[in-house]
Amino acid sequence: MIRKFFEEISQIPRASFNEQAISDYLVDFGQKRGLRVIQDDKKNVIIFKGATTGYEDHPTVMLQSHIDMVAEKNQDSHHDFESDPIEVIEQDGWLVANKTTLGADDGAGVAYMLAILDDNNLSHPALECVFTVEEEVGMGGAISLDTSVLQAQKLIGLDSSGEKSVTISSSGGNRGEVTYPLKFEKTHKHQLVLKVRGLKGGHSGVEIDQERANAAKVVSDVIIHLTKQFNVAFSSIEGGLKDNAIMRECDVVLGFKEEEKHSLIQSVLEIEKNLQEMYVEGDPGLRIDYEVIDKDCYTISVDATKELAKLLSLLPYGYFQKSLVIKDLVIASANIGRIESNDHQVTIGLSMRAPHSFTLAQINQKVEIICSLCNSHVHFSSGYPGWVYEADSPLRDVITEVYSELHPGSEMELEATHGGLELGVWKEKMPQLDIAAIGPIMEDIHTPDERLLLSSFYRTYEHLVKVLERL
Repeated sequence: MIRKFFEEISQIPRASFNEQAISDYLVDFGQKRGLRVIQDDKKNVIIFKGATTGYEDHPTVMLQSHIDMVAEKNQDSHHDFESDPIEVIEQDGWLVANKTTLGADDGAGVAYMLAILDDNNLSHPALECVFTVEEEVGMGGAISLDTSVLQAQKLIGLDSSGEKSVTISSSGGNRGEVTYPLKFEKTHKHQLVLKVRGLKGGHSGVEIDQERANAAKVVSDVIIHLTKQFNVAFSSIEGGLKDNAIMRECDVVLGFKEEEKHSLIQSVLEIEKNLQEMYVEGDPGLRIDYEVIDKDCYTISVDATKELAKLLSLLPYGYFQKSLVIKDLVIASANIGRIESNDHQVTIGLSMRAPHSFTLAQINQKVEIICSLCNSHVHFSSGYPGWVYEADSPLRDVITEVYSELHPGSEMELEATHGGLELGVWKEKMPQLDIAAIGPIMEDIHTPDERLLLSSFYRTYEHLVKVLERL
């Protein structure tokens, strides 16, 4: 049933800010089964299911997933996230999509909750199934939801992955939007179109420490290299779609003088080779495609081009701090996720992460200083709290015990994530909650290479059902 529900919701476009249809689907789903349903103005949905026989006096359990997904696709994909269903494909035991994100983050969790709501043969306490919107763009759904209607004492978050790990804490964070003003001054008769391709990308809360290239940084390196030798000038730029996804692709158009054409191309090939050597381990597929077009283009000045490249070079990308206690746990990071230009300005989308407000403020301050040095402005928004580890968690104990029973000789690992989770919002709003999070094995989420391991998808559901029986 869980695969059926996953494929069913995959037919409904549900990119962030486009959740009306999936929200209405959930309302209809609950009402058809005679369950109490609440849909708020934001389009969050809560579906209540009563306790089964013998569980009436057990504490209420909240299950939670978000219904939006990251909308990323390859440049050669014609997929329209506003109207097209996700094309789900089974490939060597994995579910993948056709040149787009799959939406297993967090469609897998949604499918689990639908299956539990649909199955009247399970044993469980009273359930409050909370489906939120806008998680991928700042957790606006969770932040706005009225929790006064909820009575849960325990919360199992289903926006996690790994199967063998139980999530015990998450990072806080916010978004930043940097704008750089453009003043077009000249017309060039020749365009050099540079396209950064072949990068892995990834989730900025998961792969930020994997030494992967960021397409915006590659573009800045190339422009800085070229402006040292040639009078190239910026015309336009476009790359990335989401602030919290490491930028995989970026296109930039530069104007140049005809007499510099041959040397300019040779210089591009030279910097491409150097960057490939630099990222030979982290991003071995890096390449810079180029095209020369004999067509007029409007450009800003060479000096402004240099300043814009400097801004991109200085803006923070990568991790700044790692834990000395928990192996491989990133404490603080920043990501450049999207960039675009119009006739007036360049807009750059950033995502900053840190569990503590002071650390986050320090990163924001760094961005502000950089912007002040580069004739640009930044606006911060979409702040969300971190979720701090608690040593005493009866819920976590049950989850790990059940896992060991299902997999003799194997124990779950406790995992603190650098990703931002709505669990921090719930803990802030409902301090009484005992919280833990689980999920199946997924890879390369927030990219068109996203995939969900089917066997793990099934095993994690069995684990979840057994945990509910025990609570």
